[in-house]
Amino acid sequence: PPAPSTMYRAASGLGALKQHGADTQLLNIAVRSASTSVAQRSSGGFLGWLTGARSNALPPPDFALPGVTIPPPLADHVEPGKTKITTLSNGVKIASETSPGSACSVGVYVHCGSVYETPETLGATQLLKKLAFTTTRNRSQLRVVREIGAIGGSAKASANRELMSYSYGALKTYMPEMVEVLVDCVRNPALLDWEVKEEIMKLKAELAEASSNPEAFLLDALHSSGYSGALANPLIASEASISRLNTDVLEEFLALNYTSPRIVLAASGVDHNELVSIAEPLLSDIPTATGTGKPKSVYVGGEYRRAADSSNTDLALAFELPGGWLKEKEFATASVLQVRIE
Repeated sequence: PPAPSTMYRAASGLGALKQHGADTQLLNIAVRSASTSVAQRSSGGFLGWLTGARSNALPPPDFALPGVTIPPPLADHVEPGKTKITTLSNGVKIASETSPGSACSVGVYVHCGSVYETPETLGATQLLKKLAFTTTRNRSQLRVVREIGAIGGSAKASANRELMSYSYGALKTYMPEMVEVLVDCVRNPALLDWEVKEEIMKLKAELAEASSNPEAFLLDALHSSGYSGALANPLIASEASISRLNTDVLEEFLALNYTSPRIVLAASGVDHNELVSIAEPLLSDIPTATGTGKPKSVYVGGEYRRAADSSNTDLALAFELPGGWLKEKEFATASVLQVRIE
């Protein structure tokens, strides 16, 4: 049998455990009572706590707050805005469509890309893309950046083989300012010598970095081997071609290609009549010169191989799509097929 001292310690422990259980039960009862009393006192919910008022009934979910106007909800089905197009006397097209949101986007699109480059101007479109939203004849680069940032806007430019695009997005209320800044950057680039040289150095650095990534050259390789003519022009120009570019070359390229019949101002989320009234004075005096003719290209097919210091092999296979994106049905079919393959 256990020693008397052991039995005494066991009994003492059992008594302490019973006492602890009783204390816990009393604590639980007290907590429940306190919770009930608090719930009864604060039956007004969050609004009662916020205002200090007491209420025996909760307010309805659609309770209107003083001084707060709730906008009407959107309908279950919103009809898409119809595209409206206005052609100015000099051939510039202005297109727009409405949207129910609070933001709008404005863009200037020029039918000009690497296909319009000559051996003397190879790389001009890529350099112009880098020079977008820099110093103009009316604004410094700092002012351009500050005006875009002051309204919470975002602007960007892109260049491909057949199109130059400049876009600007912000709230609808700032649409007049957006159009004015955007047109100024497209029409009146100052092309300062130091800015041109700085962007040429950046292009060369990007070219050196891309040379170690063969995947970046695949699309160019497909076009250079698959086409004869304008579409074979490289989108990523060589360092030697970029070194030949300067302010005079860029100004001549702009004069030949940024002509009114090849320019479209498009916007989403704006009133068309208001857009035309703002944009027409800014665009109606663009020269109507035809500039260079439409470049010709012939699909010939071919193969391109390039050695690289890499353990990976990148492979691309392409086929011609006659008409390209100008034939909507064929373009949509090819786009779906491309996604399915990926």
